[in-house]
Amino acid sequence: LIKSLDTTRPVTAGLASALMSNETGYADALDVAGYNYQESRYEADHKKYPKRPLYGSENGMTLEMWNYVNNNDYVMGQFLWTGFEYLGEAGRFPVRSNTAGVIDLAGNKKPEFYFRQSIWSDKPMVFIGTADKNAKSGPDNLWSHKRVEPHWNWDEGKILIVNAFSNCEEVELFLNNRSLGNKKMADFINRAISWEVPFEKGTLKAVARNIGKQVAEYELITTGKPSVIVASSEGKSIKAGVKDLEHVFVTIGDDSGNTVYAADNEITCEITGPVCLLGMEDSNPSNTENYKDNKQHAFRGKLLIYLQSTDETGTVKINLTSPGLESCKIELNVTK
Repeated sequence: LIKSLDTTRPVTAGLASALMSNETGYADALDVAGYNYQESRYEADHKKYPKRPLYGSENGMTLEMWNYVNNNDYVMGQFLWTGFEYLGEAGRFPVRSNTAGVIDLAGNKKPEFYFRQSIWSDKPMVFIGTADKNAKSGPDNLWSHKRVEPHWNWDEGKILIVNAFSNCEEVELFLNNRSLGNKKMADFINRAISWEVPFEKGTLKAVARNIGKQVAEYELITTGKPSVIVASSEGKSIKAGVKDLEHVFVTIGDDSGNTVYAADNEITCEITGPVCLLGMEDSNPSNTENYKDNKQHAFRGKLLIYLQSTDETGTVKINLTSPGLESCKIELNVTK
């Protein structure tokens, strides 16, 4: 049936049981075979069916699962479950979403995004995140790493784990310009370079090098109390009459404008002009507030506003306010 409708593209499917699909002949009916969590079948099936193109159609995020792809040229690649977080398949109320994604509901990149980037990108990069040494987080095996958060705000003296994700040869960590040691990626089988660091407020910076030359850096800064609302848009021209979408990115900053990770202030969005408010997303999996309300709490210092154009043209004025915070105003233009 499929080939009668479209002869231009190969047919594939995600095989939940490759062994059963092989026995029934289902896998042979496909042009490209997708394997759902069947990494253990790759080698045996490749030997038995050497001409079969195969890939991971649904896979976990561990480095071990990626190595099945990276170490075998006959595996085309893998699809993660999941890239984006999504509504549904959640835990008990009030949890509303599945948090397995490397990008949250508001499009923010989570620390695990940067770990994945470090294993598939050729562009030099480094990321650092932090975690309480004594907190249990993530699977406990040779290939895993402690789950980290992208901030440098802790109790003074608390012993922390600092993980660096990078595709570079070595990373040196600095705390307030003092070196905490230079380490080589080759010494960490889980590809997460790690330090134990007593917290001290200031600037934590990672410098990544290849062949001794700095090629990337990343830093975390201790932030102050929530002070100001900061907003920006995509900067594109919004088109009238086509239900064009525009995103407004909102953060809660300290006196220097740095995003305060722990900030969860309620923000009110007042709009005049030819757009309608589709919703406000904070990415908090336990948030039960109405998307379409013009009031929403920030989560981890951020909030995303969705706007949609009407049939009219003109200037859009947005006023963002919250008790105790400096307000923010932003203007957008809707054109033909």
